[in-house]
Amino acid sequence: MSLVLLKINAGKTKELVVDFRRRNNPPPAPVNILGMDVDMVESYKYLGVHLNNNLDWTHNRDALVKKGNSRLFLLRELRSFGVQGPLLRTSYDSVVGSAIFYLSILCLTAL
Repeated sequence: MSLVLLKINAGKTKELVVDFRRRNNPPPAPVNILGMDVDMVESYKYLGVHLNNNLDWTHNRDALVKKGNSRLFLLRELRSFGVQGPLLRTSYDSVVGSAIFYLSILCLTAL
């Protein structure tokens, strides 16, 4: 048996509770690691995916729309500076498209 020397940073650890029961149950007791209570959160960003305690896609969708709009603004600014044709298309593919289409397949299949 090997010994894994893993140290958990309780200050960075978050707890996300997913509970689909219909009754209003009391919140679970706080998790305690090394004498520190772990923060309980309603949503958390993990590997670019926004997860929430209802496991729906609203928070993730809103974050993607916000990021896409800011990148589209950048594209409009490039066009106002006179950038045209293939360079504008390359800018779209690398900057805007990657932000908009990230996880789009996963989000569409979850509908």
